Amino acid sequence: MKLNVVASSLVLSSALLSGAALAADGTVHFRGEVIDSTCEVTSDTADQTVNIGRVAVTSFAGIDSTSSVKDFHIRLEKCPATYTQAAVRFDGTEDKDTIGKGYLAIGTPVNGETGTDGEFTGEDDAVAATGVAIKLFNLSDDTAIPLYSNSKYVPIASGKADMGFKAKFVQTLATVTAGTANADSQFTIEYLK
Repeated sequence: MKLNVVASSLVLSSALLSGAALAADGTVHFRGEVIDSTCEVTSDTADQTVNIGRVAVTSFAGIDSTSSVKDFHIRLEKCPATYTQAAVRFDGTEDKDTIGKGYLAIGTPVNGETGTDGEFTGEDDAVAATGVAIKLFNLSDDTAIPLYSNSKYVPIASGKADMGFKAKFVQTLATVTAGTANADSQFTIEYLK
């Protein structure tokens, strides 16, 4: 009899404790929308190489100074009438020396490279430059576009949009050393109705 009481007590205790462990602490609400098809990025701007060029170490004037600029565009076509404006969000590896500024780190994987020497330089035996990163800007007003932030929205007219940007090298450390300065950035198009 005593054994039955102990066993019953254990079963009851287990039931009470498991109920406490399963109590809800809050709710997560998921929201979304199924949308029309999106615009198409033109084939000449969907996968492009922006050659910022060669820049002398001496052309930098100090931390946050920029040197060498290259304009580039991302163009959209076949946009549904549902959308009136578009912007671009650039993704990539943020420069470790300037966390929070949204600069694109150089020496990140280029064209799918895996880095046989443990470095992502764009060339297996090359050395990446240090003390610099890539800073992105809106072409229309030269305002900076930090990584993971939207560019300025541009109008979509007659099913097309042309979004212009600038890429510049930016000094991130007191000393800049020479080397390759390559990086990759994927982008996502954001829309407004």
